[in-house]
Amino acid sequence: MSRSEAAWGNLMKKKMKCLFMLLLITIILVPCYSRYIEPEMLVVKEITVETDADIETCKAVFFTDTHFGTLYDEKHLEKIVEMINARDADIVIFGGDLLDNYARDKETLDMAYLQEKLSRIEAKAGKYAVFGNHDYGGGAVRIYEEFMNHCGFYVLNDENVFLEKLNIEIIGFDDYLLGQTDAGRYYIQSDNFHLIATHEPVISKFIEGSGENFILSGHTHGGQVSVPYFTKKMLPNGSEQFIKGLYDVRDIGAGVPVQMYVSSGIGLTKYPFRFFNIPEIIEVTFVRKE
Repeated sequence: MSRSEAAWGNLMKKKMKCLFMLLLITIILVPCYSRYIEPEMLVVKEITVETDADIETCKAVFFTDTHFGTLYDEKHLEKIVEMINARDADIVIFGGDLLDNYARDKETLDMAYLQEKLSRIEAKAGKYAVFGNHDYGGGAVRIYEEFMNHCGFYVLNDENVFLEKLNIEIIGFDDYLLGQTDAGRYYIQSDNFHLIATHEPVISKFIEGSGENFILSGHTHGGQVSVPYFTKKMLPNGSEQFIKGLYDVRDIGAGVPVQMYVSSGIGLTKYPFRFFNIPEIIEVTFVRKE
């Protein structure tokens, strides 16, 4: 073997060793990051929505999919509440799935702590919530609405509330997967600006009627672990093609003016990882076009 061949061989061995070490570090660090670092992060995403409707400028804060329980303990709520209150919201909306599995975790969950912290959330024009599928599952349906009411949230179960000072109509739909919404409820017969809260984003495809609509939903967790191709395969029923982020009327394929933000949520379910899906609180400022 010539000297040049030997040098080339040594270089290739060093490269292979470096690649092996890089692979080993990745195998160790990625699970650690996705288990212990990203789930502990929390950001506020700010959106501005312009409308032709004659509304007062106002701010809505939306949080969803906390899934308090075995994988995401209730002590996280203190930080969530602090960040929400720092936004000085007119409206606060919770998008469902408060608890991950009530039947499994009820002996260890500190429900008094949850109530005390959720009660501290402030909103000048009211706090609202909707059912998610986990608020039905695991026996949570027996306690969810009453519990949220005690925390100062009005649970909109196929109901609407008109906020006269803001000239905005808030509509909340029952859970798509386990609820009992009649299809006719999705036909909205008013010309108001509608702020719609619903757990599953698929409901955006059913909205008909008049007026402008902005939907806030969750449920998807953004796939929770964001990996090209596989994320779409892991989305739960009720997600349709929606993963996370802002969607307009063309994305939705609706026949009425509608936009939607799908939040990747806050907590964890099924597996204890988040990867490229940092937990988020959504702040939406609604303004009338000049």
